[in-house]
This record gives sequence, C-alpha cells and structure tokens, in this order.
Amino acid sequence: MSKQVKQFHELISQNPSLVEKLKSASDRENFVELTVQLGAEYGYSFTPTEVEAYINRNMLILMRQFS
Repeated sequence: MSKQVKQFHELISQNPSLVEKLKSASDRENFVELTVQLGAEYGYSFTPTEVEAYINRNMLILMRQFS
C-alpha cells in the first residue's frame, strides 16, 4: 500500500471540501479515479490499484467518512 494514499487520506480527513468532492463520486470506480486526480492536484502520486488496496484495508473507516 502506498504511504502517499494514507497521507492523502489524512489530508482529506481535515478538509471538508475534499470530502464533499469525493462524496460526489457516482460509484467506486469514479471514487478511485477522483481520488487519484485530486491526489495529483495536491502533489501526491499513487495509482488506482494503490487506492483500491487502501480502500480494501480501510473499508469501515471510509464508509463512515463518505456515506
């Protein structure tokens, strides 16, 4: 798992506007793509596969945050 995905998630947790942007994702695939895109905008570099792995390991936390 990418350390950068974890760092980006920590940033998201402190930024309500990023949370709202990610809540707008229509499905999981769109959520992953949007996460990679927003991460790049904030200087992070990770792949969709790394985001998927992070989601799979942290599903309950993410469900609470984005539902």
